[in-house]
Amino acid sequence: MKPEKPELLAPAGSMEAFIAAVENGADAVYLGARAFSARGYASNFSEKELEEAIDYAHLRGVKVYVTVNTLLKEEEVENALKLLSWLREIGTDAIIIQDLGLISLSRQYLPDLPLHASTQMTLHNSEGAEFAKKMGIERVVLSRECSLEEIKMIKEKTGTEIEVFIHGALCISYSGQCLLSSLIGGRSGNRGFCAQPCRKKYRLYCEGKQIKTTGSYLLSPKDLNTTSGLGALIEAGIESFKIEGRMKRPEYVAGVVRIYRRLIDRYIANPAEYYVSEEEQEILTQLFNRGFTQGYFFEKPRQELMSRENPHNRGVPMGTVTGYDRRLNRIRVKLSRHLRLGDGIMVENAETRPEDKGKIISSMYAGKGPVYSAGVGDTVEIPFDSRAPSGSTVYRTHDKMLMDSLKKESESGSLRPKIPVSITAAVASGKTIRLEVKDRDSNAVTIESEYLVENAKKQPTSKARIEKQLSKLGNTIFEAAELHVTVEEDIFIPVGQLNELRTKAIEQLENLRISRWKRKPLDTLQSYESGEKGSVDRVPVDRAQVENESTTRESVEKVGQEAEKTVQECLPIHPMLSVSVYSLEGLEGALAGGADRIYFGEGLFRRPVTTGQEKGSEKGKGSGAVFEKAVSETQKAGKNIYFITPKLVKDPRMESIEKIFSRVRELGANGVLVSNLGTLGLAKAEKIPFIADSPLNIFNSRTFAFILQEGAQMAVISPELTLEELKSIASRGPAECIVYGRLELMESEHCLTGGLLGNNKGQCSAPCRSGKFTLVDEKNYEFPLLMDYECRMHLLNSRSLCMLEYVPEILENGVSSLRVETLGMDNPDEIQKVTRAYRKAIDTYLETGKQGPENCEKLGKGFTTGHYFRGVQ
Repeated sequence: MKPEKPELLAPAGSMEAFIAAVENGADAVYLGARAFSARGYASNFSEKELEEAIDYAHLRGVKVYVTVNTLLKEEEVENALKLLSWLREIGTDAIIIQDLGLISLSRQYLPDLPLHASTQMTLHNSEGAEFAKKMGIERVVLSRECSLEEIKMIKEKTGTEIEVFIHGALCISYSGQCLLSSLIGGRSGNRGFCAQPCRKKYRLYCEGKQIKTTGSYLLSPKDLNTTSGLGALIEAGIESFKIEGRMKRPEYVAGVVRIYRRLIDRYIANPAEYYVSEEEQEILTQLFNRGFTQGYFFEKPRQELMSRENPHNRGVPMGTVTGYDRRLNRIRVKLSRHLRLGDGIMVENAETRPEDKGKIISSMYAGKGPVYSAGVGDTVEIPFDSRAPSGSTVYRTHDKMLMDSLKKESESGSLRPKIPVSITAAVASGKTIRLEVKDRDSNAVTIESEYLVENAKKQPTSKARIEKQLSKLGNTIFEAAELHVTVEEDIFIPVGQLNELRTKAIEQLENLRISRWKRKPLDTLQSYESGEKGSVDRVPVDRAQVENESTTRESVEKVGQEAEKTVQECLPIHPMLSVSVYSLEGLEGALAGGADRIYFGEGLFRRPVTTGQEKGSEKGKGSGAVFEKAVSETQKAGKNIYFITPKLVKDPRMESIEKIFSRVRELGANGVLVSNLGTLGLAKAEKIPFIADSPLNIFNSRTFAFILQEGAQMAVISPELTLEELKSIASRGPAECIVYGRLELMESEHCLTGGLLGNNKGQCSAPCRSGKFTLVDEKNYEFPLLMDYECRMHLLNSRSLCMLEYVPEILENGVSSLRVETLGMDNPDEIQKVTRAYRKAIDTYLETGKQGPENCEKLGKGFTTGHYFRGVQ
C-alpha cells in the first residue's frame, strides 16, 4: 500500500519568498504578520500583503498558516485576538500559536478557526499532545528533539496531526524554554526577537581550568537535513514536513522547496528506488549549511550535532589557497569547482573574523589579465584583504548563477503545474451558449452567453474550432484536461464571443477558488469587544487548600468570586516563602531559614563525585528513603512539600512521573510542581495537587486564569515580566514569582560536556561527574552547567537574581508567594542564609509595612534584578 503523501510546508518572510515557495511546489506556506510573530526580525507581511498572499495561494490550491506564536503581554491580548478574527475572515487556513491565554480566548470567540500548536509550546509527549487536542488544537508541531519512535508513539496514542521540521536551522535549546537571549540582552526568543547568542564564542572550564576544545562555537548546532531518511518519516504517517527559514532569502526557499518536492514525490512514486542525487545534495549544501545533521530522528547525534568551528554558512569547498601576493593583496587559489564573478567566498583560517561571512568576488585574475570565470584545475588570483595560510580551504558561500536561475524561474510563474479543468459546452442554433468549467476541487461555474447562436450563412463554425478556442487558457493557472462540447451542424459563432465567454468563466472560477475560504464575521467577538475583554475574574482560592498550605499561620477570610474583591480579601493573610532544593541538606537549610513551602528535586541532577563517594551510588534518583525523610522533616517543621517533576519528560520516561505521583500519595506530600502540559494534564487526571511552574510561560492574566481553571493551586509567573506587568496577573489569583537564584537559561537534549569529552566512538563517560563545569562568553561572564540523569544539559545564568530590597513592591502587587531557587547552590549554610534573609524581609514588611534592613550586598556580589525593571522586547 502506498504511503500517504505528507504536506510540504515552506517558510516565507517576504512576498518574494512566498511566491518562490508556492511556485516551487509547496503544499502550504507559513508566514508572519507584522506583529506577534516569532521571527520579529523578518520582513513579515502587512495586512494588505497577507490578504494578497492568501488569495494567491488559495487560487493555486495552496494553504497558508499564519504564525501568531509569541507570548503576549497583558495589553497585547486584545489586539492579538482582533488579528486572529481578521485572519479568520480573510481565509487563513490555520494559526500557528503559542500563548495559552490566546488559545483559550480563540476557542471561546473564534471556535471555527483552526489552530496549530507552535513548537514554542514545547510539546514532546503524548500527554501534552492530548492536552493540546482537548484545548481545540488540530495539529501539533513537536519539539525538534523528538525521535521518530517517540513521534510514532505520540501519533498512535493521540491520533492528532503531527508536524515536524525536516530542514534548516536548529536551536540548541528546546524551543519555548530558552531565556539566553532574553537575559543577556533583553531580546526574548519567546517574543520573536532572539539575538542568537548560541552562535557566539564560548570557552569551557572545569573547576576553574580551561578545557581545550575543537572550535569555539560550543552552542552552535549544524543545520537539519533529512533527505537520506525522508522515506522513514513518510512511512511514519507524519502529516506535515516543515522547512525552517523565514529569515532566509527567496532563492533559498525556492531551491530547498523544489528539491524536497521532488524527493517526496519520488518516494511516493516508488519507495524501493528512492535516492538523493549528488546534484540535489550539493544544491542544498550550496544554498546554506553549517554542516548537516539528521538531528534526533534516528539516534542521539552527540558531537555530530554541533558546528563548533563556524556558526555561519559554509557553502561548498571550491579550492585551496596556494599562495598570497602581498604587493597586490591577492590570494592565489587552485580551483576544484567553477568560480565566477559575483560568487561569494569564505577562506578557512584567514586572518579575519568568521562573522565576516564571505567576500563577493568583483574581480579575478588568471595568467596576465582579468577573467570572468574559471574552471576546475585553474589557478586564479582574487583580491583579499587578509592573509590566509597556504593549504587553507576556500569555500563558495554564494553561487551567483544558481541564485539568479532560481530567482528567474520562480518569478516566471511557469514552474507550478497547471490546474486541470473540465469544460462542457452546449451550442445550438437560436440559443445562448451554455458553458460550464469545473476543477478537481469541486469548484464549478456555469454561465450563459448573451449572444444567440446563428445559422451559418457561409463558413460554419466547426466543433474543433469551438474546442480550440475554449481550451485556450493561456497565462491562467488552468489547463483544459477534458472537453465535452455538443454542437449542432451549420451554426456560426464569432471567435470573439467564444473568447469572451471563456474569459468570464475562468474569472468566475478563480474568484470561486479564492472566495470559498473567506469567512463571515462572528457575533461572538462583539460580546468580547463590548465589555467582556476586561472581565477576567479573580480565580477564587479554595479555602481548604489555603488552610492546608498555611497550617501554622492564620487561616484566610472567606474568599468571594466577584471581581470587585480586594487583593487583601482574596489572598492568604501571610504571603508564602517557597524554596526549591535538590538535596536533603538543602532542604534542611531551607527549613532552618524559615521556608513555608519546599519544592524537592532530589535525584534530578548529577553531581560531581566527591572523595569517598561510591560511583555506583551516585545516581540514586532520589530513593524512597530520601523522599520519606524529606517529607518527614518538612511536616515535622509544620511546612509543606511538593516534589519537582522534570521540565521535559518523553513518553518512555513518563513512568517516572507516575512514581513521583505514587510517592505523593504514599508519603503524604502536598503535591507536585509541573513544568509542561503533559505532566500538568496527567496530574489533573490523577487528582494530584499541583503548582504550575514558570516553564509554562505564564505571561498574561488570560493564561494565568486558564492554568488555574485547569486545577493548579498556584502558578509561577514568567521571569520575563516587569514588576508592573506582574501586577495585572498577580491580582487575579494565587501567583508566585522567583525572587532569588540563578535562572535556567536553557535546557538542551545535547550534553555539551559529553559531546566534547566523550571517547572517539561518541560514547559518554559521564565527564560531568568529574567536577563543576562552566561556559565563559567573550565578555568573561561565567555560566554554570548542570547535567541531569537523562543526559540533558542545563545552562544557568551568569548572575543570581536578587530582589531582596524590593520585597515590599512585589507583595504590594498582590503576589501570593516568593520563591528562592537554589539550582546550582550546594552549600546548605548558604541556602539557610538566603532563606532567612527573605523570611525576615517578608515578616518585616507584614509587621511594619516597610522594607527591612536586608539587602543583596549582605548575600554576596554580582547580582541582577533580571527583567523586573527592564522587561523584554
